[in-house]
Amino acid sequence: KDLNPIHTESIKYGSIATLLSIILFLILYYAGQNPLLIPAFLDFRILLFPIFLVFSIREFKENYNNGYLHFWQGFSIGLLVILIIAFLMSVFIWIFGSWIEPAFVSNFIQSSVDQIETSREKIQDAIGEEELTKVLEILPSTTLFDLALDYFLKSLPYGLFLTIIISLILRKKPNF
Repeated sequence: KDLNPIHTESIKYGSIATLLSIILFLILYYAGQNPLLIPAFLDFRILLFPIFLVFSIREFKENYNNGYLHFWQGFSIGLLVILIIAFLMSVFIWIFGSWIEPAFVSNFIQSSVDQIETSREKIQDAIGEEELTKVLEILPSTTLFDLALDYFLKSLPYGLFLTIIISLILRKKPNF
């Protein structure tokens, strides 16, 4: 049985976006910048998510639904695209740290400590000395699972917000 067009578009665009995310991740990592330590406002997901959400929802609207789109259709496609990207990237991060780059977690921990020490006064002013001390105590116990789960969980709110906005903008109801 053929898949529903909502599923086929989501799988297609979610997979392409994941492949591009993996390439960007590897480029950043091997260029000396840990992709998991990039500030949120510079993260490649900020550009990648809206581009692939718009393409997937618009292609469904134009090619399968005669130019019409209900909010639920756009939301369903967007949600699936985001879940696919977040899940597959989390799996990739786990595979990357397990088999490709076993020092990934220790490099992450060391880079995190270095970043904190470089900006210690700023961070201390923002969150307080007690909280900063807690972060520095907990950081060495970070696992690969923690990093993969963190990536997944941080992708969802931004992706869901974009999905709602893009679905509202692209929706068009038939005129009766």
